[in-house]
Amino acid sequence: MAQNFAAWIGYEMYLPFKEDGRWGLLLEGYSKGNDFVSELQGSFYRAGANYYLKNGNRLGAGVAYQWDIPYDEVSLPYNNPDYRIYEQFIWRIVKKEGNEVWSQRFRMEQRWLGRKDDPNSTSDHFDYYKFENTFRYQLRYQLWFKQRWAAVVYDEVHIRTNAASSNENYLDQNRLYVGTAYSLDKHREIRMELGYMNQIFWKSPDTESGLSRMNHTIRITLTTDLPFKKK
Repeated sequence: MAQNFAAWIGYEMYLPFKEDGRWGLLLEGYSKGNDFVSELQGSFYRAGANYYLKNGNRLGAGVAYQWDIPYDEVSLPYNNPDYRIYEQFIWRIVKKEGNEVWSQRFRMEQRWLGRKDDPNSTSDHFDYYKFENTFRYQLRYQLWFKQRWAAVVYDEVHIRTNAASSNENYLDQNRLYVGTAYSLDKHREIRMELGYMNQIFWKSPDTESGLSRMNHTIRITLTTDLPFKKK
């Protein structure tokens, strides 16, 4: 199993159009570095619409794009795109006057992965797009132990629903994360988050067929759920 030390720097923004409104945007993006920031792993972007239910839960759907760059011995030997459509539901339980938040995220992703018949080809052309359907489940816990400081932990598993051969696993990857968040405002609507993520790939579509890897990743993320319009 290949092992890497990486850094992801990015943003994750849930943006209601108005405070206590029903509709909003999701914007997400990351630059992914290997050997922390000395070389690129790739980049990732997601954009979509959210619908906020009266109980605080959320429905969402949209598109995503990832650009993968070879960065270890188990990577595909060429840069490749990953186009996605996604649907998700977030179930939140808020306790202790908002200081404790449990959330579960159920996400489906339909992925089209650019592939070449000749792995050594230097052409920008892709011969076909491999289809993957992935189910992602994340359980997250956040505890505000001071007015502006919170502890964050989550685990997320990725399951491919259409693994087709002995060189592919239904279990794609797992992400275990531990970190802390600091609120930049007293309402906790804009936050900086810093943490460690252990990311394991099992015969993933992000690796050469039949191979596995583990990434030790530092994540720095600007997060917000600030509405465009206040009351």
